[in-house]
Amino acid sequence: MSDQAITVTEEAGESGPHLLIDLLSSEELMLDTVDLRPSTFTSSDIRNIMLPLMTNKSVRVLYLPIDKIDLVCTKAIMMMLENNVGPPIEELHVSNLPAEDHNSESGLSRKISSMIISSLKQNKHIKKLLFTSQDVLHQSVPSSIAAVLYDNTVLKSLILRGCGISHAGATKISCALANNTSITALDLSNNPLSNKGICSVALALELNSTIQKLKLSGTDIGREGGEAMVEALSVNKSLQVLDMSRNELDDHVITKLARSLKQNKTLRQLSLRSNSFSAIGAICLSFALYDSANLQTVLECNHTLQYLDIGSNRLSRDCIKRTQKALRWNNLSNTENEVIRKKVPFFLLESECNCLCFIDHFKDKTSALDKTTVQHLLPNILWSVNNSTTVLYYMLKNLAVDSIIANSCPGVMPSVV
Repeated sequence: MSDQAITVTEEAGESGPHLLIDLLSSEELMLDTVDLRPSTFTSSDIRNIMLPLMTNKSVRVLYLPIDKIDLVCTKAIMMMLENNVGPPIEELHVSNLPAEDHNSESGLSRKISSMIISSLKQNKHIKKLLFTSQDVLHQSVPSSIAAVLYDNTVLKSLILRGCGISHAGATKISCALANNTSITALDLSNNPLSNKGICSVALALELNSTIQKLKLSGTDIGREGGEAMVEALSVNKSLQVLDMSRNELDDHVITKLARSLKQNKTLRQLSLRSNSFSAIGAICLSFALYDSANLQTVLECNHTLQYLDIGSNRLSRDCIKRTQKALRWNNLSNTENEVIRKKVPFFLLESECNCLCFIDHFKDKTSALDKTTVQHLLPNILWSVNNSTTVLYYMLKNLAVDSIIANSCPGVMPSVV
């Protein structure tokens, strides 16, 4: 028996629900995906599908349209999700959630969605949860999602793209995320979060230690929200992918972001496409990646960011190329030490002046390169210049050793190079 992704499409017509029931009941097929969204499916059809679905043991992905679910189906779904019975569903797509209006149908829809979402608190199978809405979500939905995040310890990915979530909804979800220890991916793209909502997300990011991927594209981030995200990046130790494209980040924010990148050691991918910064911000980003003013600035650069998208801003092609040129060093290796091994020899061999700056750093006892730093960097520096020139190698080796001895044993006379 082999796994098969099954989706009963519109072409199946009125026979679609019966076909799906037969497939779910079959012992010869291992169904992977069940989609209950086709327009040919009525509430009565979905009610009939519930029994074979509850006895199925292979379905991993379920598409669930809230507007077609009645209370009978809701109780069956709650039994599956809350008691972890039926198929081991790992990915749940909830669509057609209740909008922010006050008619009677919306009231029933809110009740049903709240019951289904709340049943996820104790679920042990679902790892990816995706919500879609055709209009602005009712405020009760973010509240229900936040309540789940406080208790659920299995959910890994939460996708709320284009659900019309406001800053109030973002604040509720962020408060829950601050203490959540399971979510690794969060997508809030295309929601009108505004600066208030982004500030809440940034605060959660400072406290959270598990989120690795965060998408905030098209969320109305301005200067206040951008500065909050910059502060979060300087503190957070887990985030690897950040998308802040299609916002209003200006040179003021990007300049601060560049400084923050020098402190961040985990971010691997950053998208700043379609914002409003100019060459000033781009130059600051390039210096954050490689600054050849002196050895200290080279070492203080960011060595971990490997992807940076700054397209569709107020930038010339040459400006974008310059930033990508500075980024190329970080793409030469996956570890920080290996990147340093690439940057340092290039800096030293760029010109004789750089080599003299290097010598001054090791001779100056007040230099920021103290004993611990020298001992940490010595293997990388010597390895990187070993194949360049034998004379340079031994000169730098003697200087580095003398610096360590001078810091460790002040009374010992250094050797003469």
